[in-house]
Amino acid sequence: MLAKPWRPRLTPSGKPPKQAEYLARDKLAWLLVMQAMLILPLLFNLPFWLWLVWAITAFWRTQMFRGRWGTPGSLVKTLLALICAGGLFASYAGKTGTETMVGLLVCAFSLKLLEVNSGRDAQLLLFIGFIITATQFLFSQTPQAAAYALLCVVLLLASWRSLYLTHAQSTGMRFKRGGMILLHALPIMLVLFVVIPRLGPLWAIPNQQAAKTGFSDSLSPGDLGNLALDRSPAFRVGFADQPPPVNQLYWRGLVLDTFDGRTWRMRDTWGVQSRAPNDDKAIKRELTDYSIIVEPHGQPWLFSLMTAQRVENTSNSIRITADSLLMNRIPVAQRMRYQVSSALQIEWPEPPQLNKLQRDNYTRLPRDSNPQTRALAESWRSQNLGDAQIIAQALALFNREFTYTLQPPLLGQHSVDEFLLTTKRGFCEHFSSAFAFLLRAAGIPARVVVGYQGGRWNPVENYLLVSQSDAHAWTEVWIEGTGWQMIDPTAAVAPNRIQQGMNEALGESDQQLVANAWRSSKLLYNLQLRWDAATYTWQRWVLNYDSEAQEGLLSRLLGGTETWRITLWLIGLGLVGAGLFAWALLRNQKGALLRPETKAVKKLEQKLAQLGYRRKTGETLGDFIHRVLYSEPQLKNGLTQIAQLFEQVAYQNRPEQLPQLQQAVKQFPR
Repeated sequence: MLAKPWRPRLTPSGKPPKQAEYLARDKLAWLLVMQAMLILPLLFNLPFWLWLVWAITAFWRTQMFRGRWGTPGSLVKTLLALICAGGLFASYAGKTGTETMVGLLVCAFSLKLLEVNSGRDAQLLLFIGFIITATQFLFSQTPQAAAYALLCVVLLLASWRSLYLTHAQSTGMRFKRGGMILLHALPIMLVLFVVIPRLGPLWAIPNQQAAKTGFSDSLSPGDLGNLALDRSPAFRVGFADQPPPVNQLYWRGLVLDTFDGRTWRMRDTWGVQSRAPNDDKAIKRELTDYSIIVEPHGQPWLFSLMTAQRVENTSNSIRITADSLLMNRIPVAQRMRYQVSSALQIEWPEPPQLNKLQRDNYTRLPRDSNPQTRALAESWRSQNLGDAQIIAQALALFNREFTYTLQPPLLGQHSVDEFLLTTKRGFCEHFSSAFAFLLRAAGIPARVVVGYQGGRWNPVENYLLVSQSDAHAWTEVWIEGTGWQMIDPTAAVAPNRIQQGMNEALGESDQQLVANAWRSSKLLYNLQLRWDAATYTWQRWVLNYDSEAQEGLLSRLLGGTETWRITLWLIGLGLVGAGLFAWALLRNQKGALLRPETKAVKKLEQKLAQLGYRRKTGETLGDFIHRVLYSEPQLKNGLTQIAQLFEQVAYQNRPEQLPQLQQAVKQFPR
């Protein structure tokens, strides 16, 4: 009886079942490394337990490859997804926002690894990886972050290319090929960056947990002293013309007009009225134009010189308040750029006036607060001294008996009394608070202003860097017939603080607190200046490349921004690029088809041609060398060695001899 021939089992559609695909070990290893590199920078801003999620999935997938664990079923995968969703809900207290969505994406990216069994699955994972790379810019847009993102893109391209390799290839070669793919795409990316209409950057989306840095909307003794040790940048300023003198670089942030006996506060951060229309009747003197790139600080206020007249930014989200402050519509959660025009001097055609309610607000003090200071101010007023004389008396008091220090003694309930009459040691907030209290007690309207003073000029890119350590508090006093005038009592105690910076005004013990290795070494200091200049250039020309900057650049490059003009230039660039690419392909095609040992022999033929010997068509290398040696026997050693090495590499499959062959050809005929 004849056996029936074997036939494959068919599916209901009549086709043979598809065989299962499995990833090779090196391809799986590349996927694991790729995931770790892409997730790493995100976990500094997301819940740290997401690392555990990725580690569990990576270990599980490795065990699946080794055949020790099975593929998780639908119930297990559903359970893992619910655990991740519950963890994100608990971490963000049920709030949804940027971090929550990115965290959910990272969870899906990690869990997807358990389903990767074929090249198609791995390709989908790589596509998600490109999106993960883009989300890195939601949290950091520094040059370092951009360089890291480019490295991630190279790794993604190398991993993608590895899926289609049919032979072993070194890690360095895979990275090199991935980098070449990116280099080929960079010209197109740059052209699109320049000409595509600006829709607003991805990183403009506000974060749920925007870090709050700098000062707050209240001021108590010791608040700004803590900031004096912080060297991180607050904002950078580029001036249209020459910058004002240092003693005019007072960057106003907040006006604090309410005092409870110890702390100054702003009445209403969000509900401050916009500037009244009649303010435009003033005569502005010394109008200064400048642009500011402010670091994210998690608060709505911005900074400007006194007195801001105009402000512009891409989203038109900034307004000028009645106190000439700048307020953004939302807290500053990402780095932003805006342009300001300030009038450093203002003359009024009619003397400005405070109404009764305003005067009461700016002279109000809490009852039974700091009685000794009240008595001092009342004694000055009882001597029939005018406002200007009382102000001069207060400044003279500070100049005679007080010390500027980062380590003032702690103050009790009547903080101004203790500071003025007992400790007499303080930082800028102590002087401004006591000065404003003295004037209010004497019936003179006064308020405390917090912001920054001075800054460090960077000559590399010609801009001013204002750091958190430049945080400062001063006083604005109402002068009848003139209006609000800035008076800095700290300048009466430590004038070096205003002219040369905080470090020059501190004593030896305080100098040790603010000691900086970067400042002590000229080389390190110059390196720091250049690095910060590079950061400023990156922020100015890349991060802040908005529609206005695009229009200006295209007008300079193309002569206009009309659609037909941009289209013609794009077509021209495309033709030039295609021509260069075709030329490079044709130029390298012949060389790319030759094996390395054949290229070495071609170089040998070029050297022998200079001696008058040319290889004939169809002539073997051995016959050619034999013919040369018949006339040039002195070349025997070199040519014989080259012939032997070529035979070993080309016919005996000994590629390790290739470097010796190339070296022998290079040294021939020595």
